[in-house]
Amino acid sequence: MTTTISFKQLLGGSPFPHMMEHMGLAAQCVEQLPPMIHAIFDKDESKLQELRTIIFDMETKADHIYDQLSANLPQTKYLPVHRHDLIAVLQQQEMIADIAQDIAGIISINLDIAPELRETLLDLAAKSQDAVQLALSVINSLNALVETGFEGPDVDHVNELIDQLIQTEDGADMIGIELLDILHRHHKDKDPVSTIFTYQLIRWLEELADHAELVGSHMRLLVAAK
Repeated sequence: MTTTISFKQLLGGSPFPHMMEHMGLAAQCVEQLPPMIHAIFDKDESKLQELRTIIFDMETKADHIYDQLSANLPQTKYLPVHRHDLIAVLQQQEMIADIAQDIAGIISINLDIAPELRETLLDLAAKSQDAVQLALSVINSLNALVETGFEGPDVDHVNELIDQLIQTEDGADMIGIELLDILHRHHKDKDPVSTIFTYQLIRWLEELADHAELVGSHMRLLVAAK
């Protein structure tokens, strides 16, 4: 069922629950990627298509929330933070959902990936998923931050999460470099199109962690501005 946010709901209430719902959907999209990578190497076509459908459905729901929040957020009254700061966070959340959908699309064509990349590729997917989960934890702290006036232990906790998120993104970058080295050593055994698609898959997995970190960075600025 498509999620619908009415103008009346946003005008009279907080947008934070909807932002948390949107980030939750983005995180659920990313959760499907490791099993999709397993399905590539196991040549499980039915699993690939099943997971692709799940991701596309969740990304569509996230799109509806994003569109309605983007359109109605400027009308929301009495926000405790600047609207443009919230929109900056929301845009990064949307990028996570969009890239997860892009990855699902490229994976579902059943790429011919060198088996030597399997474990490291799964490590990258897991690290990027960890980054997105940390970003979700940061966003899920919004209500607590509002209740405490963006002061006290809740702010310290959010900053600790963001520090962890930065470290996790750095870890994803290192795994990405390792993967490119493995790809370079084994690309001659694969056709050029598969090699290009595999390279793009690696880059997109890294970008998931990048945008998760940006969610944290924008949240840090938002909290510091209070």
